[in-house]
Amino acid sequence: MAFKTNISKAYDRVEWPFLKGILTALGFNDKWISWIMGCVTSVSYSVLINGQPFGHITPERGIKQGDPISTFLFVLCIEALIHILHQVESKRKISGI
Repeated sequence: MAFKTNISKAYDRVEWPFLKGILTALGFNDKWISWIMGCVTSVSYSVLINGQPFGHITPERGIKQGDPISTFLFVLCIEALIHILHQVESKRKISGI
C-alpha cells in the first residue's frame, strides 16, 4: 500500500480548530496561540469587478499562501499527519518500506 498526498490545495483546507489543537498539543503558550489564531482568522477578501471592490468574503478555514507564517503553520499540520502515521505503524496496521 502507498500513500499519496495531494497538498496542492491543502493550505485552503486547514481547519482552524485543528490548527489551534495542534498548537495547544505542542505546548505553545495560550497568549501566543491567540495571536496566531487572530492573524489566521481575521482574513477577509473582496472581489474586484471593473476595478472596484465588491462584496466581502470571510473564510471559515484555511491559511493564506504567501503569508510568511503560513508555511510554518502548515508544517505543524503535516507533523500531525506524520505523528498519526507513526502511531498506526506502531500498532502494526501499516508498515513502512
